[in-house]
Amino acid sequence: MYVSRLCFHTIPGKTGEAEKALRKLREMVADAASDKPRILHTHFASLGAPDIVFEQEIEDLAGFEAQLQKLTDNKAFQSWTKKMSPLLRESPKRELYLLAE
Repeated sequence: MYVSRLCFHTIPGKTGEAEKALRKLREMVADAASDKPRILHTHFASLGAPDIVFEQEIEDLAGFEAQLQKLTDNKAFQSWTKKMSPLLRESPKRELYLLAE
């Protein structure tokens, strides 16, 4: 089992708008897979930490890659990306963690 985290650094004053946009992404991801991702809004974080984290649990990497392909091929996702990009200071970074048993 893995945890995928997509970390977003927003432009000051745009975090709320970005969080609302991530709710739409959560719907698209839920449609592409049967899981429900979480949106984590950072509070009291260290300097340089992301403002928002989009997190989901993944059973296997092959299934996750198929889900990503399905999502990125979706025209609604491509449109969403164009609207989300101006809210960010930098491109989001993905982190994958293997859950320790």
